[in-house]
Amino acid sequence: MPDPHLTLITLTTAIILWICLVALAAGFTQGLTGFGFAVICTPLLSMFVPVKICIIVSTICGGAGTLPILATHWRHILWRPVLMLTLSAAPGLWLGAKMLKHVPVAWIIGFLGAVLIAIAIFQLRNGRLPPAWRGRTLAIVCGFLSGAVGSVTAAPGPPIIAYTSVQIDWDVRETKAVMNAFFLLQTFVVLPIYAAHDLLTRDVARVCAWAAPLAACGLAGGLLLSHALRNRLPLMRRIIYTAVLLLGFSMLAKALWH
Repeated sequence: MPDPHLTLITLTTAIILWICLVALAAGFTQGLTGFGFAVICTPLLSMFVPVKICIIVSTICGGAGTLPILATHWRHILWRPVLMLTLSAAPGLWLGAKMLKHVPVAWIIGFLGAVLIAIAIFQLRNGRLPPAWRGRTLAIVCGFLSGAVGSVTAAPGPPIIAYTSVQIDWDVRETKAVMNAFFLLQTFVVLPIYAAHDLLTRDVARVCAWAAPLAACGLAGGLLLSHALRNRLPLMRRIIYTAVLLLGFSMLAKALWH
């Protein structure tokens, strides 16, 4: 029997409009800050779309959104840490996909809310770990956590942000290149895993078809504005992640009443 949480009853004009608006806002956030597609897309989209579909759509569109960023930073990719993080993420991706398939939807909503709150607090407190935590072990741990959390919530960023924050010999371009190269490779790895767990349904494809073009438009707008407002980006990030904090609490409340 098909999972009802991976099935849309109907795709009305109002729902299509909501999908497009949310994708536009999420793409704009990703273009403006360099990440954050899922933390905007998943909770807002889940107001009218089953949360499991939202997570998979956010994973696909957020992964595709790394391409324009990588197009301008590919020469700065440090492949050794990227590959180490990706290999470490693979078991976590499999575990997360299994949870997404079998765990009750209320648990997923609650977990997503907790992750959003953790992301917001981490970012609002400048998202850094002690420099002494650098090393291969940290890469393995952060890669695994990013895979597990990312495949079940579509928000793989915090462990990787924590990892890159302590790499004091990397410049801004290398940090952005490593993060986005990892997110793209992680997307390539998780899609076959989702398919193996029967999570890539026709309704996921339908929502993606509406979301992807608007996400691309939002991404382009965010990239342009990030250049114009580069001196005010810290303030913009604080505003965005304060909103994410509120979204996280709303998801927790939704899980309790589900």
